[in-house]
Amino acid sequence: MVKRPFLVTISCWFLIFGSLSALVSSYLGRNDPAMQAEMGHSVISAEAQYAILMFSMGINLVAALAMLQRQRGARTVYLVWGVIDIVICLATLPVKMHVLPGALLFAVICALLYSPKSNAWFSPRKAANDACMTPA
Repeated sequence: MVKRPFLVTISCWFLIFGSLSALVSSYLGRNDPAMQAEMGHSVISAEAQYAILMFSMGINLVAALAMLQRQRGARTVYLVWGVIDIVICLATLPVKMHVLPGALLFAVICALLYSPKSNAWFSPRKAANDACMTPA
């Protein structure tokens, strides 16, 4: 059996803690006047932005937990929703440069989750074939 790559573990736990902290901070700051003023500059309402944030962090949290359990489809869910989320942000945020840090972090995490070691771990059949092919 192939051991889970360290970078997959780090990426998933980063997503878990990041999602939980974003959920908590957005809940606690939902009535902050400065946050409401900043969200008022967007094309969509603050309520819709909070709903998208909650949905997005929920998907990230569930996907990260599923990836830790070797669910291959969770990577695809994370990738597809991340692209959709970036497109939504680019379409609605007035300052497009605010999307750049999150998009770069998303790209790095995807690169780690789709590296050859990660692919071998998420694909048990490939890992089993590779193990059979190694000389004794």
